[in-house]
Amino acid sequence: MTKEKALARFGPYRILGRLGTGGMCHVFRARHDEGTFDVALKMLREDRREDEQIRDLFVTEADVSLLLEHPNLVRTYDSGEVDGRYYIAMELMEGGALDDLMKAFKKREIELPLDFAMFVITEVLEGLQALHTATGQTGRPLGLIHRDVTPQNIFLSFDGRVILGDFGVALIQAYGDTDPGQVLGKLGYLAPEMVAMEEVDHRADVFSAGVVLWEMVTEQRLYVGEHEDDVLADIVDGRVTRPRSVRPSLSRETENAVLTALARKPKERYESAEAMIYALDGLWSTKLGCPAAVSATLAAMWPEEAAQWRKRR
Repeated sequence: MTKEKALARFGPYRILGRLGTGGMCHVFRARHDEGTFDVALKMLREDRREDEQIRDLFVTEADVSLLLEHPNLVRTYDSGEVDGRYYIAMELMEGGALDDLMKAFKKREIELPLDFAMFVITEVLEGLQALHTATGQTGRPLGLIHRDVTPQNIFLSFDGRVILGDFGVALIQAYGDTDPGQVLGKLGYLAPEMVAMEEVDHRADVFSAGVVLWEMVTEQRLYVGEHEDDVLADIVDGRVTRPRSVRPSLSRETENAVLTALARKPKERYESAEAMIYALDGLWSTKLGCPAAVSATLAAMWPEEAAQWRKRR
């Protein structure tokens, strides 16, 4: 950014740099006039603010994230509207997405350690359990479902945290579902009932977490196909390759845990994210799967970025 742009303002925020751009939003590093630390300022793109569905998704994300307080869920500090542009001020995560880390491992032809994968998915499940059991200010259950649990939405920080973010397509049962004819979320991580337009509950997120775990332990995509219809058919029919056929060193107990999360029928999966955590307990070493391991792994994969982070601390 030029110096002039680096000093640009947005309401009470000073824009310090661009972090990224997606289909819905621009994300900037920023600092509130009264703040003492930088935040990730997520702004709805100007060319998308007239799209009612996109705008509603963005506002839903703001409303949902402000209700949540858990170490494995991205923290939101502020949200609102400035001159017709919606924004969310969120915790600035210094590190990278799980998707980027998995690609880095694959590029270096290094096998992702099982204990590391188990720790990451357990932390994600801790966040999902908090999300699924969240209540409003009156104590009323909100019935939240994330619906977009993917490696792109799981962030690993240089200080060793695992954080689930992006509540843009979260479903709030307490306030009414979205259009039942809509399928939201990333195709390869959707639960069969979501694709088949059946009733959806929190076990759809358990399925998505199972897909992420399958992909971490096999270092492959679970659902791939030449055409989107082929992928949809595989998901609806519940076709899942046994992970031991890809990574024979996996124990049968670990494989069974993954396959239980990926059961076609919700009633055959773990009944909750917490139940899956208990099922995985004992299948991995907490000495090798821990915050220190995450921190060390990220520093090894992205040394320059890690060094810059240490300087800013």
